[in-house]
Amino acid sequence: MKKTPLIFFITSILLSGCGAGDSSPRGNPSPGGDASNSGNDSSTTTPTVFLDTIVPADFNWEMQHSELIYFKHVSNISQVDNLPISIPGEHYIEIYSIDENNVTSSTPFLKALTNRHGEAEVLLTLLNSWKGITVKTHLKDSVCINTLNKEQITTTQSLGCDVIIGSDF
Repeated sequence: MKKTPLIFFITSILLSGCGAGDSSPRGNPSPGGDASNSGNDSSTTTPTVFLDTIVPADFNWEMQHSELIYFKHVSNISQVDNLPISIPGEHYIEIYSIDENNVTSSTPFLKALTNRHGEAEVLLTLLNSWKGITVKTHLKDSVCINTLNKEQITTTQSLGCDVIIGSDF
C-alpha cells in the first residue's frame, strides 16, 4: 500500500519535467508554452533574402490575364478575292482550356452564342499555365473545332470551318 503513493509521486515528477515546448532540435516553444526562448529565434523576425534573384521589370505577377476577343466564323472553303467568307447565323460556341500537358478540359469554361453574322465578342480569362484554348462551334448539323495556342490568339480571331457558303447554308 505504501508503494502506490511513491509511484504516483515519481510519475508526476517525470511528467512535469517534459515541459510545454515541442520536440524540435531548436526547442521552439509551442503555442501556450514558455516563450522565453523565442528571443533567440531570428528566423521569425528576419525575412529570407535571395540576392541572386532578378525579376524583369515587365514580369506579370498575376496568375491569369483577361482579354476581350472578337471571334468571327469564316469558311475554309468558300472565298471571295482570296478572303474567306463569313458564316452567317447564330451559332452556339463552347471554349475549352488546354493545360500545360496539352490536355483539353472535358468541360467548357465559357459558352456563348454568336450574333446573326456568326460573330461573338467575349472576355476571355486565361490562366498563365494554359497552353491555349479549343473553340467548338455548333453549325446546324455539324461541329467545327479550332485549337489555338495562347500566342496565336489575337483580339480579332477568325475561326475557320469546313463549310461551303451557298450549299451548306
